[in-house]
Amino acid sequence: MSFLFQKNWLILLFLSFLIFSCGYSIQERPSYFKSSWKTIYIPPFKNYTQEPEIGERLAYALRHKFSQGKILIPVAREEEADLILKGEITKIYIEPIAYEVFLQTKERKVHFEGRFQLVERITGEKIHENKKFTRFETYRVSEKAVGPLDPGKKEALLKLCEDLSELIFQEIWFR
Repeated sequence: MSFLFQKNWLILLFLSFLIFSCGYSIQERPSYFKSSWKTIYIPPFKNYTQEPEIGERLAYALRHKFSQGKILIPVAREEEADLILKGEITKIYIEPIAYEVFLQTKERKVHFEGRFQLVERITGEKIHENKKFTRFETYRVSEKAVGPLDPGKKEALLKLCEDLSELIFQEIWFR
């Protein structure tokens, strides 16, 4: 019985060294975060482009991303928040680059520019700021994304918002 216990203990020790040496870690609060910060308000990003829903879609994707982390909980009203993540979308270009047949887009190239800042609500202090956040990406769109105008554009915008939310989250969390 003792040999089996020691064997299991050695296997557990080996696996824990393996996991932590590969760069995996348990998500924890960033060192610059105050312990009193528990909630975040993410309003729709100001949109200076001709894509009418992109500001709201990006804010929704960010709320979803933060809710997965369970350290900062998104709230519906600014008055309830400890932190505010606000931003602006200054440019977005979406162009088709590959077609299956006429008006059936296979790939979309997207160029995005914007800025964002994380602010403590009570003091107004900027915790983090990125004044020029850019992203160039090519997205494959499904054949189901065929519409009468600009096929695949909406799907590319949704993928862009998911990617941007991940990048913004990582920049804030692991700066």
